[in-house]
Amino acid sequence: MHFKNSGFALFYPWALTLALFFSVILLCPHPSAAAETAVVKGTAVNIRSGPSLDFAAFAQVSQGDRLPVLDKFYDWYHVSLPTGANGWITGQLVNIEQTRPAQSPGSERTIKINADGVNIRSGPGTTYEIVARAGFGQRYSVLERSGDWHQVWLGTSTGWVADWLVAFDPVSSSTPPQAEPPVSSNPPATQPNEQVAVVSGSQVNVRSGPGTTSAVVGQVSKGDNLPVLNQSGDWYQIKLPGGNAGWVAGWLVSLRPTTPSTQGPPPAQQPGSGEVSRGDSRDTNDRTGKVLSMQLQQTNGQPSAMVAADVPFEYNAFTLSGPDRLVVDLKGVAIGELSPSTSVNSKTVKQIRAGHYQREPDVTRLVFELSGGVQYVASLSGDKRNLNVETYIPTIAGSYEGRVVAVDAGHGSPDPGAIGKNGTKEKDVTLDIAKRTVKLLEAKGAKVIMVRSGDAEVGLVERANRANKANADLFVSIHVNAHGDSSIGGTTTYIYSGNGTASEASRIQESNRLARYVQAELLKNLGLRDAGVRSDNFSVLRNTKMPAILAELAFISNVSEEKLINTDNFRNKSAEAIVNGIGYYFSEKRIAYQQ
Repeated sequence: MHFKNSGFALFYPWALTLALFFSVILLCPHPSAAAETAVVKGTAVNIRSGPSLDFAAFAQVSQGDRLPVLDKFYDWYHVSLPTGANGWITGQLVNIEQTRPAQSPGSERTIKINADGVNIRSGPGTTYEIVARAGFGQRYSVLERSGDWHQVWLGTSTGWVADWLVAFDPVSSSTPPQAEPPVSSNPPATQPNEQVAVVSGSQVNVRSGPGTTSAVVGQVSKGDNLPVLNQSGDWYQIKLPGGNAGWVAGWLVSLRPTTPSTQGPPPAQQPGSGEVSRGDSRDTNDRTGKVLSMQLQQTNGQPSAMVAADVPFEYNAFTLSGPDRLVVDLKGVAIGELSPSTSVNSKTVKQIRAGHYQREPDVTRLVFELSGGVQYVASLSGDKRNLNVETYIPTIAGSYEGRVVAVDAGHGSPDPGAIGKNGTKEKDVTLDIAKRTVKLLEAKGAKVIMVRSGDAEVGLVERANRANKANADLFVSIHVNAHGDSSIGGTTTYIYSGNGTASEASRIQESNRLARYVQAELLKNLGLRDAGVRSDNFSVLRNTKMPAILAELAFISNVSEEKLINTDNFRNKSAEAIVNGIGYYFSEKRIAYQQ
């Protein structure tokens, strides 16, 4: 873990974002009924077109500027500018203020806690972090509802409490519970029976919650028509024939209205979403620009897609994880006759989904569902009417030769790092895995700098300096995580969050590439929960001059994961995953150099 104290597992709110737990669409609206304002604390802070340093800066704001928050993606905020434009700003350079939203007369509702020690969480689910605890009889004003959870006002901020732990206060509320207004933020809700999910897969699992980590509670078959009750990201809550409810993946169903004549077009998606719009029956043939076709070709199971339009267009491409996807936005063209779903079933791409992402101006979104470790190359023709997207799996053979890798074993005496319930010390685990990693890297031809080779104290700045002095090509710090809630588990890889300066953009971008490779390999080898690739301001990441990552392999505070951590299989698999991820990163760079 990046920072621990004598075995006490510190509480890290930023390490438990549900979006990374459930994420099928990594970017989703920030669940809050309270209005938020971003107060700029840096001088001349860049506003970017998307939520990372990979996106271009198109404006600047000054210290003290107050910007309404529209959305959130990890530690980036989508804000409204005084000019009327919208853009993204890093959370590192703003303070977020919340104000309680105004409510119309008669809309105020109050709940009363009916148990002691009730957890209030940052989002509507038990996997969100605990932000407060409430005692029996405490009352809170309700802002909104999402499924079985209520969002409440805490005085200066908001939180979520489970419906089964509260009762509506009859003293302060004359409105019966069934009159609860529909959910207006994440997850977005639909009115029951407005839409029907038509199953497109042959045998589709129905799960207890919106994500592949939730338990399978049943199956439905191709052609089944299931009323839609709710939506969370890329997942739909549906009503089964027996009356029970469950969740199905959005990419395995298609939506149609139950009453088409009364259905309008779907609302526009929030910027940065990894999904495409569904259920839009409006004719696009009369628009000035549209997609004419998408042709697929395959070479050795690695396909390329050639997209043609009748007018010149621009594009933007980016990748998402959980699951792996490539998102390509075609700017200035409507979807035309493009199929909403194209099955590919290749080594690299499972299917390609298409739909309207934005109108006026038109943006058509293509979502490539990728296999693990897939890379892509996109190229636009000279007349800007044809875009070729190639996907490939890089080979790692020979990619390590001549490379210098700095391997850092987290902690070391007198700092043991986190300590598990059975006495396992993080410093011992990380050193052992680091040694196994070094051995594998050297066997593949890499030169390795082992930052900590024994049980001795090495300062955080000194760790980075040793890598810098060796002119390492990359830096990997190995840790295991901890949390006060022993049920929390999973694998996380961190990169430096940056300070918003253009000089760091390239290193952060490369760190992100490295992190995604390593995270994908760790998930494949260890089989633990995907807690995602995240950013933070850790010293070893901030002070290194090369692409750098910090891998939190598992949670030592989780009894079952502590048991795994103490096995040779886990430690060997961790080392192999780190080495393979490094190889894929080096392979991509080698291919780029050869082109």
